[in-house]
Amino acid sequence: MKKALLFCSVFMIGYALNAQDIVVATGLTKGKIDFNDFRKIDVNNLSTGNVLLTKADKVNFESGSSEITKTCSCGKYIAAMTMSSNGDLFYIPMNGDKVSSVNTASKTGSTFEIPNTSVDSKNQGTYYARMTTGSDGFMYALNNNGSELLKISSSGTIQNLGNISTVTEQGKSLGDEKFVYGGDMIADAFGNIYVFSAAAHVFKINPNNLNTTYLGKINGLADGYTVNGAAVMKDGSVLLATSSSHGFYKMDINTLEASFKANYDLPVYDLASPYFLRQNQMDEIANAQSNYSLYPTIVKSSELNIVSKSTENSNLQVTVWNINNKQVYSKSLTLNSIGDYKVSLNGSLQPGIYVLKAVNQEGNEVINTKFTLVK
Repeated sequence: MKKALLFCSVFMIGYALNAQDIVVATGLTKGKIDFNDFRKIDVNNLSTGNVLLTKADKVNFESGSSEITKTCSCGKYIAAMTMSSNGDLFYIPMNGDKVSSVNTASKTGSTFEIPNTSVDSKNQGTYYARMTTGSDGFMYALNNNGSELLKISSSGTIQNLGNISTVTEQGKSLGDEKFVYGGDMIADAFGNIYVFSAAAHVFKINPNNLNTTYLGKINGLADGYTVNGAAVMKDGSVLLATSSSHGFYKMDINTLEASFKANYDLPVYDLASPYFLRQNQMDEIANAQSNYSLYPTIVKSSELNIVSKSTENSNLQVTVWNINNKQVYSKSLTLNSIGDYKVSLNGSLQPGIYVLKAVNQEGNEVINTKFTLVK
């Protein structure tokens, strides 16, 4: 785990030389996808920053053994973009079957074929519309219908991890599969990625085992707001952007509550930042003696997580106690890798203050943490 924590810190230092900058894919006409450029904005005042690459820029692209000079090969339809750990810009045109990388300083780049893809220009469900960089240094992209999750290295190696069925199933349950189309992705410090659809539905995915949870729909957005971009800010909140005329919103990932932040003159199709959700929790665990911790400590959905920083197999006996020191919940939990392990309280507890305790197979108490259950 120390190696993973070290990499996460190095990644953030290397990527965030100007730590207040967020990279934006902008367009020309609000309400339409009409890509114009990639640029940086200052998250403190959201002013327009320096342009990194425009659709008219000449880029020396290498593809295999050939080298050709052409424009940035973005076209009008681009909504999947991120920055790699070494600072290169990676993007996928929405109906494209290749990933492009560009060094925006030298205007040189490469293109990489997506393996086993089923992109169909006549089927929007197969388009790639969201992308992010994970805390493991890999980049991830997901197509609209959730049938293809890509794992991309900074050198351009691409793995097609396959289908995220929860996304498809949720779209069907909402009555329209397009409700889970579009949007963007962000990542947390524990290796999870989060998918935001344009219709403001949010999913959490563990790319290591493809376990997926539907978190719900964002509240507080203006009527007609489409979530076209999402990025983690330095304080751990999420910045939301749109291609329409409603500007930027700020959102709490724990409550999915959003509030208006600022207007912005340009339509936004994607965002990317150097920050990760829950970085403060990762830092606390890194400094703690125990390999395990509880997250969150303000619980709204009757679900919380045991967070492990150990790769060893472990069996924990998890119990919850009320303020009268009476046991009100018990569960056995098997952990075998770094990451989150869900504990569902099944809605059986009333709002209040509780203590979660966990004892390992050797009888040692590894967690003793107070949490508050709210409704």
